[in-house]
Amino acid sequence: MSRRRRIRQAQLGLLIGAAAFLVASPLYARPVFAANTWTIMASGPSVAESAIVPIGRPPTPTIEQESVRLEWAPSTYASGHEVGGYIVKRQVLGSKDVAQICTVASPMRTCQDSPPSGQQVVYTVTPTEQLWRGPASPPSAPVTIPVAVLVAPAVAAPSPSPSVSPTPSPTPTPSPAPTPSPTETPSPTPTPAPS
Repeated sequence: MSRRRRIRQAQLGLLIGAAAFLVASPLYARPVFAANTWTIMASGPSVAESAIVPIGRPPTPTIEQESVRLEWAPSTYASGHEVGGYIVKRQVLGSKDVAQICTVASPMRTCQDSPPSGQQVVYTVTPTEQLWRGPASPPSAPVTIPVAVLVAPAVAAPSPSPSVSPTPSPTPTPSPAPTPSPTETPSPTPTPAPS
């Protein structure tokens, strides 16, 4: 292969046998012509999406009281090994805003979320492997948390009560009536007869 052709392939980014990827930070790629290989160097933190990391599986949402429980099937490589983890994102239907709700390490494949009530939301699962990300799953079926209806408790009407005096006085309690004790009756004394 001529040097001119190799340079053109490098300019177009055609890498035969390599994975296609999108990177969030700039990469520096240079051909090494002597060995017919490529060297890719990166500087700074980056996250990449790879065609090698498998696509995410759509989650199955289950509504539980005021939250949503999500479960999904594993994303596996061609070798049968499961990816290292998953990122779950939520999107309100009709909005472009996406919120990351959890990051889960394999072999766990469940997540709990409390979305805003009364709005339809969908979820996607993105498989992860260290700094690499696979393609996101198709969105889940839309779910809506019902709006909580606040019911005011029934209040009983107050019953009229007797007026209360500002300074309560003690109420006398009846005491048992005293029983008369026997009194001594004088014994008759003989009176002297006249002499």
